[in-house]
Amino acid sequence: MKYTYQKKAKLVGNINKGRLWLLNTHDDWIHDQYGESYIYYGTIHSIKKAFHPLSNSITGYFQDEDTKKWIKVNDGVATFFKGNKNLAWKENIEEFIKVSITSGVYKFYRIRH
Repeated sequence: MKYTYQKKAKLVGNINKGRLWLLNTHDDWIHDQYGESYIYYGTIHSIKKAFHPLSNSITGYFQDEDTKKWIKVNDGVATFFKGNKNLAWKENIEEFIKVSITSGVYKFYRIRH
């Protein structure tokens, strides 16, 4: 069985939920017929774990093909702020990366009175 680290997909969700769900590009979404859905077509990228091409529970980053913006996806769900969905989208994938350095070197000093 062949696994992949990226695929074409879509993020869909209801306006009032604050969540978008990852679906395969050709899967139907119940709210496609109504004007109360967000639908974003693009590519999901997983940087750590390969997934089956039909999988929907992927953790990674989704890039919208229209705006080229990025959003974080955890187990197939991208969350955004109910009041402003644009706050979850970033211009560059680098905006999600946080680096912390721990040296592991600790020095203890005894205080004498």
